[in-house]
Amino acid sequence: MVKVTAACIIIGDEVLNGKVVDTNSTFFAKFCFDLGIQLKEIVTIGDDEAQIVDTVRRLVKDHDFIISTGGIGPTHDDITYECMAKSFNLPCELDEECKERMRRKSDPEARLDTDSLKAHYQMATMPKGPNVRNYYVCDDLWVPICSISHKVYILPGIPQLCSRMLKDFTPTLKKIYNLEEDPREYVRYFVKTRLTESQISKELKLIQDESTEVSDAIKIGSYPHFGMGFNTVSILGEKKDDAYLKTVVNRVVKNLEGEEISPELEDKFSNPEK
Repeated sequence: MVKVTAACIIIGDEVLNGKVVDTNSTFFAKFCFDLGIQLKEIVTIGDDEAQIVDTVRRLVKDHDFIISTGGIGPTHDDITYECMAKSFNLPCELDEECKERMRRKSDPEARLDTDSLKAHYQMATMPKGPNVRNYYVCDDLWVPICSISHKVYILPGIPQLCSRMLKDFTPTLKKIYNLEEDPREYVRYFVKTRLTESQISKELKLIQDESTEVSDAIKIGSYPHFGMGFNTVSILGEKKDDAYLKTVVNRVVKNLEGEEISPELEDKFSNPEK
């Protein structure tokens, strides 16, 4: 079974200028991890046609599952649909099904003037072609996940919508990429140590070199927690190598004066604001 690799494109000048904090990529990283998908790239770009088109064309050459978030609203700088269509040499047309869903959900024609209505329907003007499919994953929403060639999936940038739609899309995604039959799920362990990163560096390099001989999917990492007086070692690999990963955990505990901790506790250390 071929591994599924993924990439995430965050689109929006407001992210690059610091007005909006991106949380969609963090959610997507965890989403991929839980499904056994290897997230390889996260790219943040502005509302620039050439940059969006170049980025999409580059990523589709190397990855199987690419999402974009942002840039599908009603304003002049919401150009994602148009740019995605151009990336695949497709037209961008008003989608009648999406338009009808808009009418049923919010009746825009009864409350918007001509110019505002035109801007509103820009959000239903999306790539068109035989390899384009819209997935309406939430019954109470008119916006779909627009898919091109089962490669690129276009999502809204609003975090609540992006995360909700991805969760509801999961059963379909598993079928598209045959994830249900792929046994190579990922597992991760954490070890807490009061030794500094400089003190643990040599041992971790030895472990990484030896682990790569077992599987190149095994990754050993270290994460400092400034002001807390300790660091965390991460041991990540495929479920099929779980027995070996546990020997690595024991080795880190023994050789680096460590203590195994739960993923939940490590998350609290890494994200104390939660």
